[in-house]
Amino acid sequence: ELITNPHAITLPEELSKRNIRPLVAYLRDPDNETGTRNCDRLRYPGPNDDDFPLVPGILHGSDPTANILSIDPSSKVLVKTPWFEIQRELDRYASGRNGSFENRVYALTIFPSEDAYVGYHKSVRQLNKDDTTYHLDEETMTVTEIPGAPPEVLPDRTPIVENVLVIPADLQLHPVAHAALCVNFIRYHAMKPIKIPIRTINEEESPAMKKGGFIAFVNTFVECLVEEGGVIPERIELECTGLRQKDVVRRERLIIPEGVTVHPRVKSDFLVGTVFGAKGVGADDEEEEGEEAKK
Repeated sequence: ELITNPHAITLPEELSKRNIRPLVAYLRDPDNETGTRNCDRLRYPGPNDDDFPLVPGILHGSDPTANILSIDPSSKVLVKTPWFEIQRELDRYASGRNGSFENRVYALTIFPSEDAYVGYHKSVRQLNKDDTTYHLDEETMTVTEIPGAPPEVLPDRTPIVENVLVIPADLQLHPVAHAALCVNFIRYHAMKPIKIPIRTINEEESPAMKKGGFIAFVNTFVECLVEEGGVIPERIELECTGLRQKDVVRRERLIIPEGVTVHPRVKSDFLVGTVFGAKGVGADDEEEEGEEAKK
């Protein structure tokens, strides 16, 4: 049975129902944790260090709801995020052209630098057995009972900033290991433009796509505005019903959910992509159309 970490961040219901996930970060010391060498020590702690891998970054951006302006130097906060917090989200949502990690909203909670301890991030697996062990003394043939180790008790910690809405940005990955090397966070507020990935639905209802055709995407994201308190969608669905080879897919096929509007700067003839077919699909379609015309 997996027991939830008692120190894990629990979001308020008004945030969790909006499809917002929690993230934890720590303040970064501007004197000892900036620069290439110091940041490398954060990413790759030594075997004798008490630290665990941390990804350096910056929290920045404006938030009119909190009277924060990006021109104010105090709006830029140096942070370091546990590597496994970032990797967990990358494994779930990926990144890049087809990913959505950098197009999601997170609730970031920041703790003091001295509170960075891996024990706060561990979950405890409780097994249905006694943790007691026994030691046999072969000389006296006596058995000594050794009780199991007591669970680690950590003091409560107080966050400096709690549940700040952010969007990950400027993600840098290792070219071989694909591990996060740097990630920044931009403050988010209602009606701030956010790019949401486009995903296709009803491919089986498309004469071209059900025979191996595909959409060559020109734009895989669409810029949207989400109203105050609205659910931030995982994706914008693209209706594929009736698509044929060489059809041009535009904005009118996008299904915009309630509470979300397309940004005004996205043109009405916004190009999503073009439908291309596998080899021979176009010929088959023409033959079928010819047979239907004869009938």
